[in-house]
Amino acid sequence: MLQRSSFISVFLLITLLIRTGTGISQPVLPKPDVAGWNKIFEKHEASGTFVLYHPGSGQIFSNDSLRAAERFLPASTFKIPNSLIGLETGVISGPDEVFIWNGTDYGYQAWNTDLSLQQAFRLSAVWVYQEIAIRIGRENMEYWLKQCAYGNMLTGPAINTFWLNGDIRISPLEQVQFLEKLYFERLPFQSKNQAKVKELMLLEENGHARLYAKTGWAARVENQIGWFVGFVEKQDELWIFALNIDMTKPAHQAARIEISKEILKEEGIFE
Repeated sequence: MLQRSSFISVFLLITLLIRTGTGISQPVLPKPDVAGWNKIFEKHEASGTFVLYHPGSGQIFSNDSLRAAERFLPASTFKIPNSLIGLETGVISGPDEVFIWNGTDYGYQAWNTDLSLQQAFRLSAVWVYQEIAIRIGRENMEYWLKQCAYGNMLTGPAINTFWLNGDIRISPLEQVQFLEKLYFERLPFQSKNQAKVKELMLLEENGHARLYAKTGWAARVENQIGWFVGFVEKQDELWIFALNIDMTKPAHQAARIEISKEILKEEGIFE
């Protein structure tokens, strides 16, 4: 079907290139087998989109170009901008700052303890990032979201939950745009703070490739959404990706990462 094209529409591609300042400067790469991508989604009984962007050539691909442009709650992928804003405004001293647990049982044992920022990011500890958002405050948060042009740049009345069930929305395409700016340190933050957040995102190293990523799960809304977004450094190449799926069963929690890794492996990007 035309709307399920493997290429993002020409309009969206041009928009992406204009906003990021990236142009096609290298030879055209082999077209990914998005039919194979769909088989991976089907194997995991998941419905969603995977966006893959190669800044070196300016090429961007998806198995579902309509969904790639649709906005969703960012859920815990918002820990990326939340960390950046917290560091830039000084409400976080650095990755080693320890947040003191208040004794509340959060239903996940790993969260029920004092956590450094680095640990909280990797464990996706909601309570730590709620505290960070409260420290930042709504006015500052909205200012920096606008500076970053992050999604629809809205928060809503609850500063400590707006990325979980509030008004903010971002598309897979916009996630890719934001991550490209982060990678090249083109966001409106000090370079040292962007570098620190990239270090927080480092998930796995495999041979000559490094995978940086963050999961997300909008579990507080009726139509739950899952994310896995990030980038892969492989020698001199960079690939940026965003996966977004409907979370309709428990197995989809692991499937977010599994689908992404299987696609990246099929394309020879990360094995």
